[in-house]
Amino acid sequence: MTLIWQPGDVPFGTEASKPQTDYRRFAFAVLAFLLLPPVAFAGFTIAVDPYYIWGAPSWPGINVVRPAYEPKVVIAKPYQVARLHPSAVSLGSSRVEVGIDPRHKGWAPGTVFNFALPSSNSYAVMLAFLHAQKYGAPLKQAVVGLDFFAFNINFPLASTLQEQRFDEDAVREFAQYLDGALRDRPKSAVKPAATTGDWNETLYLAVNADVKAAVLRKEFKSGREHFELAGRTEGREGAAVPADWDEAGYLQVNPDVAAAVKDGPFVNGYHHWLAAGRVEGRLGGFRPANWDEARYLAANPFVRIRIARGEYRDGYLHYAATGRKQGLRGAIPPTNMLNSLMVRYPSLSDADYAARDRFSLLFTTTTLRDAIVTLRGQSEPAAFDSLGMRVWHGQEAVLDRVGGATAVIHRLLKSWNPILVAPSMQFCFTNPETGMTTFDPFRFMIRKAYADGTDLRLFVTPLHAVVRATIEALGLGERYAFWLHELVRINEEEASRAGRQPFPLWDFSAPNSITTEPIPKLGDRSPMRWFWERSHYRKQTGDLILDRIFDYNDPDRGIPADFGTRLTSANIDAHLTGAATNLANWSTESDLASQIAREAGKPGKFNRQSEATCW
Repeated sequence: MTLIWQPGDVPFGTEASKPQTDYRRFAFAVLAFLLLPPVAFAGFTIAVDPYYIWGAPSWPGINVVRPAYEPKVVIAKPYQVARLHPSAVSLGSSRVEVGIDPRHKGWAPGTVFNFALPSSNSYAVMLAFLHAQKYGAPLKQAVVGLDFFAFNINFPLASTLQEQRFDEDAVREFAQYLDGALRDRPKSAVKPAATTGDWNETLYLAVNADVKAAVLRKEFKSGREHFELAGRTEGREGAAVPADWDEAGYLQVNPDVAAAVKDGPFVNGYHHWLAAGRVEGRLGGFRPANWDEARYLAANPFVRIRIARGEYRDGYLHYAATGRKQGLRGAIPPTNMLNSLMVRYPSLSDADYAARDRFSLLFTTTTLRDAIVTLRGQSEPAAFDSLGMRVWHGQEAVLDRVGGATAVIHRLLKSWNPILVAPSMQFCFTNPETGMTTFDPFRFMIRKAYADGTDLRLFVTPLHAVVRATIEALGLGERYAFWLHELVRINEEEASRAGRQPFPLWDFSAPNSITTEPIPKLGDRSPMRWFWERSHYRKQTGDLILDRIFDYNDPDRGIPADFGTRLTSANIDAHLTGAATNLANWSTESDLASQIAREAGKPGKFNRQSEATCW
């Protein structure tokens, strides 16, 4: 049989394939329609790059100034380090962030990043070093500014600092180091959480308002009588606080409840839980029956560090306070294979957290808002540059508006922050309940630097003499001297252990021609030359620090002969004696010194150092 093709005939199968082609086109159009908004969203965010995370160039009129970076700096900087792979970093608190210039000519060749984080304690500085060490593979050079306040065990970590953003392998290694180091250290007895099963009349009447009203009407002699006659049968709650209730834990996890209890609306935390917390799903009071403490601590080693620091009594309270919000695993038995794998293989959990965190920095309304704020904020003075340094353009105008540097110094004379911080208002190096000291992270950091061959330069932050006088007036002079001794001792011990020469350790904090700079009279708004206020030193001062520790000679500036002393076990005692003499001489000539002494001597809520039982 012969098929004859006639003009106008349609090839076989075309009628069937055309609807399929139309369907594909429609599907692709719908897919493109759905994908276009998020792709445009992501493209806009990456192009503006409000947090310096994605590496977008700085375009004039678009993102040279990034005003949204400062509130996110603790979040953003670890990701910047992961992207830049710097060969050298500066580390420390906001003092280093403001004063140490990554563009100084004394640095070793390569990319230099200012990885200082505001309000860093010794643990945060160590985290930053270990993270940079991973991406520097390893670092060629690191300069670390050491602050006295950062070695106070009571000084809190920034709320935005999460260990998961740092090198998790190094965190695990430090947790293991700490487990071993603390095993044989003396520890004070931990006070058990207060529990009671006794009748609580106040609680019962507060929980059962109708019973309270009946008692007021004289229908019952007391709440206890009502409970015995009717309440027990009715299953009334509030007769007593259950023995397994953790009152202290519930109030720690829920600070708003603690405030409400203090102000009076609730008798105690258990009352709040009965009235509202149970419905709201509040944690911290009762531990779940299927809670596995060991599994949670094994899956999240940084929690063991937080417990050792004294932030939480156990892993459950950490989970209740923050772990649940962070999506930490290991708290309860895994409910599916993916969770089981993540608990078993921490690297998978790390990757999952990083993906979720980066997603939140790309696809959220907050990120979109910050990108728009960046576009609109190009006429504002810059607070940071692309290498992590807080350049503080416009800070002079800010200080002028509040009365000048002198006015700021006078306002800070009564709070003592950051030397003493709430709620303890005490300075201690050690958590007596666990044995951890703030020198543990410092020792681990320099041990890693010796092992990896990093050129580490250590320096004690220059403090205006008014701060050194404050430390003495608060009764912390002996602890300051002990701190310097320990820095020297640990550095030399670790050098001997590694068979190396000790890292250079410089002290710029002693009274000298820089740190005794005259403070203008109150009412005089003239800026200071070397300091922004009492503790943040200027870039000019930071340049002198780097000149000294790098042995760099800049013909346009000279280093005062008394600015900076390299500390060793051979000269530390003589150095401290000389510093004490110089401070005494400054104090006799300063009106501020006597004012500091008067304020520090007053009993009050801002200074409870005399009550400290820890060292």
